[in-house]
Amino acid sequence: MAPRHKITVLGGGLWGCVLAQHLANKGARVRLWEFVPALAESLKTTRRHAHIPGFRLDSAIKVTHDLVEACQDVDVLLFVLPSRALAATAKNIRKLVALKKTAVAVNASKGVEPGTLATMGDVIAREIPSLRGKVWTLTGPSFAREVARGVPTGLLLGGPSGSRAKALVSIFDGGALNVTHWPDRTGVELGGSLKNAIAIGAGILDGLGTGANTKAALLVQGLAEMSRLIRARGGRADTIYGLAGLGDLIATGTSPESRNRSFGEKLGGGLTPRRALTQIPTVVEGIEAAAGARALCRRLKVKAPLLEAVWRATRGASARGVLKSLGF
Repeated sequence: MAPRHKITVLGGGLWGCVLAQHLANKGARVRLWEFVPALAESLKTTRRHAHIPGFRLDSAIKVTHDLVEACQDVDVLLFVLPSRALAATAKNIRKLVALKKTAVAVNASKGVEPGTLATMGDVIAREIPSLRGKVWTLTGPSFAREVARGVPTGLLLGGPSGSRAKALVSIFDGGALNVTHWPDRTGVELGGSLKNAIAIGAGILDGLGTGANTKAALLVQGLAEMSRLIRARGGRADTIYGLAGLGDLIATGTSPESRNRSFGEKLGGGLTPRRALTQIPTVVEGIEAAAGARALCRRLKVKAPLLEAVWRATRGASARGVLKSLGF
């Protein structure tokens, strides 16, 4: 890769904007693509994101709604999209853009695809065949607003080992981010998704007014259920004890910054899922993650009563089912 890497960030949400700025700070030539025209225009003109106080995009970052303009002649495609939008976007890139032979992809989206139950990295490789074997996933405990403030943050880059992985680590590592490589992409992707569902359960306990003792029990059981699913899906058993498993679960399940935990807290406080969503200003990824987790459990015949109870709560069942799933 060239000394000044050409990187396209796909997705102008909180994390997409913060990563775009981080990469620009490191000297990369960054394009930021946003699907919604009005949001793209707002980012282009104001250089600000409504939900990140004090944040400003560098003027050198090219913001666009044009997918062809965004993706031509890039070294790295960085996907930071809601999981439901990733497949269609990747498919459009395949149809509209002739990517460089040396191009690689980094996935920072979380979730599993309904129906196929593919991880987001697998979706990218399926929809853009030229990227097969060249997809990594960047994940870990990383609240965007904290990274924007320069809070030290450890992340994993999951995927194949070798010179490309080392080059990608060097691209992202630095500033607030301490990035290390991990060879198990499947494990880090599932860890990054499943912890969002468990975080809803943690929030439900907060809404029910239980306490730290009960939440500790939930985090332990959640980690065990995540581990069983990761291993059943072909991931490594030890991945769950790293940043993409235990680390991400602790942060997302306990911090006021977590949208998933906050959503769960509202469910535990008696709100319906629909009403609770109206009080969360950005995407609650754990809802789709809970559905994906339940489908994976059924397909792989893995017992996960906590994940099942969280899924039921996101569909309107009693939030106290989460407490019962822990044996209380």
